[in-house]
Amino acid sequence: MRRASEYLKLPEVYRLLEAAECVDPQMRAIEGILGKYSDLKDAAFYAMGVALVSYMLLMRGEEHWALAVEYASTNPVRDLKEFAASSPSIRLRREVRIRRIRRFATYYYRYLEVFDRYCRDLELLRKDLARITGARPDAKTIVFAVKMFYYALKASSIKTLLPPTIPVPVDRRVCLVSLLSGVVRPLLANDPRVEARRLLSRAPKVVQKAWNLACRGGGVPPLKLDALLWLVGGNYEHGEPAKSLDRVVRLLSKAMNRPLSASSYSFIEFLLGGCT
Repeated sequence: MRRASEYLKLPEVYRLLEAAECVDPQMRAIEGILGKYSDLKDAAFYAMGVALVSYMLLMRGEEHWALAVEYASTNPVRDLKEFAASSPSIRLRREVRIRRIRRFATYYYRYLEVFDRYCRDLELLRKDLARITGARPDAKTIVFAVKMFYYALKASSIKTLLPPTIPVPVDRRVCLVSLLSGVVRPLLANDPRVEARRLLSRAPKVVQKAWNLACRGGGVPPLKLDALLWLVGGNYEHGEPAKSLDRVVRLLSKAMNRPLSASSYSFIEFLLGGCT
């Protein structure tokens, strides 16, 4: 954990986190959603709604968000209800997701009134989303919805501060990188991908706490780290582990339009546990 904090203090690593956000498939989905709506407020509301039902997916997250772009149209409330009712990526427990979207939809007009406050205070947004849905403020979907709101602002060139109090949204990929890097110790000596599923189901708060401490020591908001963790975890999970480092480095080097610095390369290698 201390080693992670030391990396996060480096300006080159912060630029790496920025590059990861730019190439994040979820950022690209946000850009597609923004192109469907005439108003940023509607696009951000739709993106948050999708995030609120983005769990136990039946396809890769990249495919799920590509579908979300297709369902976006002109009316975010109607589009969300249609997405929840028919997207093949969220067939499991569909009725639960539909009910959550219905609750969220009732907040639409109030959301429009306080949108400007949310742009200045993402912590307020997190608390309101938790209250509306009846979920914990640190629940994966709540934190993820805040991230997608932040992405909508960033893609629209609106600056906002990421509070240090908002943790990473913990999914299987984040658990995987947490184990590979040693930021979280495994419960059992299993294959990391198997252990990541166990960690996600039993101790997601341990993952959040570990990265909160690492980010506090490095002076970086935890949510800023999520894109890189998700990208690194996805490359490891769905490819050959020995080639994950090269793939991630190529992708981020292209985004930054230059080779990665030695410290940035070393940080990615650290996140992958040196699996070169």
